[in-house]
Amino acid sequence: MEQHRSFPWGVLFIVSLAVFILVSDTTTMEVSISALVADLNTDVSTINFIITIYTLVKASFILIGAKFQDIIGRKRTFIAGAAIFSMGAFTAAISQDAAMFLLGWSILEGIGTVLMLPATVTFITGTYEGKERAFAFGVWGGVAAAASMFGLIFGGYLTTFYTWRWAFALELVILLIIFALHRMLKETSPTASWKSFDIGGSFLSVFGLISLVFGILLVREPAELVKAPFLITGGIILLIGFYFWERRQIIKAKGILVDVTIISERSFFAGNLIAIGQKLVTAGFLFIFPLFYEMVTGASAYETGLAILPMTLAIFVFSILGARFASWVEPKYVLLGGIALTGAGLVCLRDVFSLTTTAHDIMAGSLLLGIGLGLVLSQLTNLTLSSIRTERQTDASGIYNTTRQLGSSLGTAIIGIVLAIGFAHGLLTGNPSPLPPDQNQWSTWISDAAVNQGMEWAFMAMILVVIGMFIAGLFIRKTGKIV
Repeated sequence: MEQHRSFPWGVLFIVSLAVFILVSDTTTMEVSISALVADLNTDVSTINFIITIYTLVKASFILIGAKFQDIIGRKRTFIAGAAIFSMGAFTAAISQDAAMFLLGWSILEGIGTVLMLPATVTFITGTYEGKERAFAFGVWGGVAAAASMFGLIFGGYLTTFYTWRWAFALELVILLIIFALHRMLKETSPTASWKSFDIGGSFLSVFGLISLVFGILLVREPAELVKAPFLITGGIILLIGFYFWERRQIIKAKGILVDVTIISERSFFAGNLIAIGQKLVTAGFLFIFPLFYEMVTGASAYETGLAILPMTLAIFVFSILGARFASWVEPKYVLLGGIALTGAGLVCLRDVFSLTTTAHDIMAGSLLLGIGLGLVLSQLTNLTLSSIRTERQTDASGIYNTTRQLGSSLGTAIIGIVLAIGFAHGLLTGNPSPLPPDQNQWSTWISDAAVNQGMEWAFMAMILVVIGMFIAGLFIRKTGKIV
């Protein structure tokens, strides 16, 4: 294992900085939509289109980004990604119109992300082992989850008091620190060449993922809903074709984009299912809670971020503590315990939402949810990737990060549509009996019933996902206490 004993956690520090900006970047911009519309002289639909393109670039090219590590080396891939991301951040920061912002944020930062993110995983597997690796992956997962929620707080603060452009300035400062410390990262020798690059597999994976993710995102748009099943079906067909294409390449001893045979490894497959569920729940919560809190209570984006600050801190703290727990308890049981606590947190939150809900009302449930997610993240990545042999870690990181991106897209789409259906059902069935004589009281009653029903259904959907995560967790192999 590559190690720098003068500063053994230097690699983890660099990786954590990278993950922080890669993840917080998205939620920061999502809460800055109104400010972006005003400053770029555009409309909401254009900004949503730019966000969609960014999502598609990240989800569709991560497998290729991971493969670059085999062709040019892990460190070169990561540094090249950081350089492209830096150009994107600078371009986005000085953007004068939507086209410039699209180039800087969606395209350049998107490409930088797909080159950097898989490498953050393989740097850990290549540098640490045993208890240190478990701790490093706990920090990696905790930083990723906390960063997505920090984006709400930071983005809300900037749009409320300053400007969204400062978010990209902070990214540039962090990237300068990464460049300054790059000597701590060890290079790996290429194991493949451009001549063996799998063009056919790349085509199938990219277009399959674009079709699938775009179809999932269209589920949120009632006017485009009819297109979603065709895009999702087409994406699934292309990805099935990609799977068999890669198996054919392996049999013929030709170059491959990713070794798809690792998918059948029990712990790896189960871990990826849990990762999809964890990202679905996290993204779903981060979609519906700000929507509720800002629209119903009139809170600002910054106040919304502060409301979930305890949950954010709980995720980060317990993702680190959970790694320590694995030295006392079988890691699989820590994971299952975390999933159970995640479900308990969602159960506590299910019935608290109404027109009079305050931040205090969600405190206990969100804190429990944060503890559960922290424990899940402390074990999930290590248990999933440690089941794959060392020479296939780049393939494993590519697949793992792709499934996480899919989980995020599924979260906003599925939970969003369930919320809308529940809200409509509440409007139709929420008539009080007998009807109050005051019309305003009647309207309030109906609105309260709709809000409560919509949020209850959305949380029930997430609870069902967590049940599926727990079942998948049962299939992960025991590894023994980490010593």
